[in-house]
Amino acid sequence: MEPETLFVPRIIPAGPGIELRPVTVGDSSALFQMIERNQARLSQWLMWARPDLSESGLYSFLAERELENTSRKALTTAICVDGVICGSVAMHQFDLLRKSTSIGYWLDAGHGGRGIATHACRALVTEAFNEYGLHRLEIRCAAGNDQSAAIPLRLGFREEAILREAELLHGKFVDLRLFSMLSHHWEGGYGRV
Repeated sequence: MEPETLFVPRIIPAGPGIELRPVTVGDSSALFQMIERNQARLSQWLMWARPDLSESGLYSFLAERELENTSRKALTTAICVDGVICGSVAMHQFDLLRKSTSIGYWLDAGHGGRGIATHACRALVTEAFNEYGLHRLEIRCAAGNDQSAAIPLRLGFREEAILREAELLHGKFVDLRLFSMLSHHWEGGYGRV
């Protein structure tokens, strides 16, 4: 029996000076410091951004993401601006039967307001459809997180539903807004408000 060939995900250009680089365990220190710096803001909306997150826990998480990346089960990337990590955008584990996945993203507060997250998401959506052959992408964000919801709206995603009390966040159930994009509707997300 021959060993399984591992896929090497590519670096994805996302805009002027912006690229998406597949995460490695070597990113754990830089990402951990950034998460710590942004913890109060991130934890407001993301259940994983807890105060008890440790660097060793993040290292283990990134090791799992590396394996998923090389087996084409998902794709987690670091958003880099001029070679410096400033956040992350990911396609979560693929549903191969339905050719679908969801996308998650976060950005360091110091890099906000410059369109970096929008560029990163646009590049990842294009990669999902063109290189991974996916058909449907979803973005879910907590109701009230208007900054996050602005990205799928800007990229032309359709808001499909409010998922009532669909996520437990800090001991309280919150509603999620559900946005979707289909491969045959994707026009690159340009020129949309």
